[in-house]
Amino acid sequence: MMKFAFAGAVAAFAVAVAGSAGATVVTTFSDLPAHSPTPGYTVVDTFDNSTGLINSTGNGYELTTNHDSTGAPPANSVPFGTSYLSVLGGGGVSIDFGALPTNGAVHSFEFDWGSIDSFNTLVIHQMGGPDITIIPGSASFPNDANGNQVAPGTNGLFMVTGNAGETFTGVTMTSGQNSFEVDNLAVAGVPEPATWAMMILGLGGMGMALRSRRRTLSALA
Repeated sequence: MMKFAFAGAVAAFAVAVAGSAGATVVTTFSDLPAHSPTPGYTVVDTFDNSTGLINSTGNGYELTTNHDSTGAPPANSVPFGTSYLSVLGGGGVSIDFGALPTNGAVHSFEFDWGSIDSFNTLVIHQMGGPDITIIPGSASFPNDANGNQVAPGTNGLFMVTGNAGETFTGVTMTSGQNSFEVDNLAVAGVPEPATWAMMILGLGGMGMALRSRRRTLSALA
């Protein structure tokens, strides 16, 4: 089953997952000015270094701030001008979510995608499920795919969500020509450091309250 829903600048479509009746992985593309991270998501890779990048093939990739023939930063990336991932023509690279600070199973992720081209290919890897291939300009991703570096239709926020418990282990990005450009990979459900601190303090408070209650009960016994 393939379904399409268009609302303003947002295009959403579902890709059926083989072997699980009714289960779908939903991919959503939001035009400019939408950018990662959205509420509930935490950035786990800004592509300042090669952490999590594995299985580079062919001409590989660059981590760069350049705006030239080898790539351009996604127009919606914030802050603009920082390092981004550019998969070069004839090259490819995989991102291993397990090597990033995702703190568990990834049920939803997003990233800024710029200068989207029909020769870009994204393969989404599932835990215990089939790979899902996304090709811009095709039925799997019916958006603009002409490589424009500033237009809303080719620059925006790409999101993947497992709506029936699916989890994702990573992605593979390849490009037939220069380039496939992304930035600010984020996942849902990763607590911020301040949230972790509050949780720890809360658990500590609960422990102290339980110990105090036990002492009171002992004294009354």
